[in-house]
Amino acid sequence: MSIEQGDPDQLIFPDKNGKVMAGVSNSFKDTVNELGFNDGITDRRQKLVFHSLRHTCASWLVMSGVDLYVVKEILGHASIAMTERYSHLRPGHLHSAMAKLSENPSSVNKSRVLTLK
Repeated sequence: MSIEQGDPDQLIFPDKNGKVMAGVSNSFKDTVNELGFNDGITDRRQKLVFHSLRHTCASWLVMSGVDLYVVKEILGHASIAMTERYSHLRPGHLHSAMAKLSENPSSVNKSRVLTLK
């Protein structure tokens, strides 16, 4: 699966006719305010905003073991460097990758294995 990179000026959320929306619903902002999620938070970087959902999606994908390159494609990042910001969420990924070698040794093509003596 490959998601094509769009034009930087392309609309992310066009209306049903593909045009610029006349107005954006305030439902998300109203719900966040009604539930008090941002009450007492003065640092704008810590506030819950619509983009927080995108960040949460990326975080959950990485924590579920989805490969970073797949997450990059899903999110449409231009470079893997942007996606690598989420790599800290799966610190045991190297250990689990190496563990795969011992899970099913019979599935290894022994004709291609180099034996050191």
